[in-house]
Amino acid sequence: MEGCITSIARQKNDTRRASIFLDGEFAFGVCDETVERFRLRKGDYIDRDLFEKITEFDYEVEAKRIALHYLNYRARSEKEIRERLEKEDIPEVVAHRVIEFLKGYNFINDEVWSQSFVSDTLMRKPVSSRQLAFGLAQKGVSKEIIEETIQKLNANESDVDRAFKAAEKRWPRILQSERDPRRQKQKLYTFLAGRGFAFETIDEVFKGLAKDGGSGEDD
Repeated sequence: MEGCITSIARQKNDTRRASIFLDGEFAFGVCDETVERFRLRKGDYIDRDLFEKITEFDYEVEAKRIALHYLNYRARSEKEIRERLEKEDIPEVVAHRVIEFLKGYNFINDEVWSQSFVSDTLMRKPVSSRQLAFGLAQKGVSKEIIEETIQKLNANESDVDRAFKAAEKRWPRILQSERDPRRQKQKLYTFLAGRGFAFETIDEVFKGLAKDGGSGEDD
C-alpha cells in the first residue's frame, strides 16, 4: 500500500483511532500512539516499507491494550493471553513480543498464577492433586511449574487430607439418603473419584470414616 496522506480523520466508532486516507481514499486505521510515533501528517508519503512498520507497531499497541484489559479482571496464564491475542487476529510475532513485555513487568507469571489457581480451586472445593495438575496443564502451564506447584501443595496437605475434607461434608448426607452399607460405600467412592482422588486414597478415607463410628463396611 502506497500513496500520499490526503486526510487523517477521527473514527466515529472508536475515538482512540484515526482513519488514514491516501490519495483521497480510505487506506487503513491506526491508533493515536501510532500517529504520534510515526508523526503522520497530511502530505506525508507512505511507501510499502513504511506501511509495514506502521502496521506492525499499531498491532503491538493494540495487543498491549487487549492484554492489559484482559488482565484487569483477574490474573491469566501465558496461554490464556496468547489465545486471547490470537482470537483478536494479532500476528504471532507481535503477540510473542507483547507477552515478553508483560513478563518483563511481571504481569504474566505462570509460577505465581499456578499458586493462585490452586488456592482458588481449593477454596471452592477439595480436589486431588491430580485434578489440579490437569487443570494447570489445560491452562498451558509447563510440566516443570506444575510439578513444583503440586510439590509445594502436598508438602502442607496431602491428597488424603483433602479427600477427608471433601468426604466429611458429603458422608452425613450419604448416610441419610442410603441405608445399604454397600451403596453408601459406592456413593462415597463415586463422589471422591469425581474429585480426582485415587482408589487407594478413597479406600483409606472410607475406612477412616467407618472407624470413626460412621455406618459402612470396613473390609
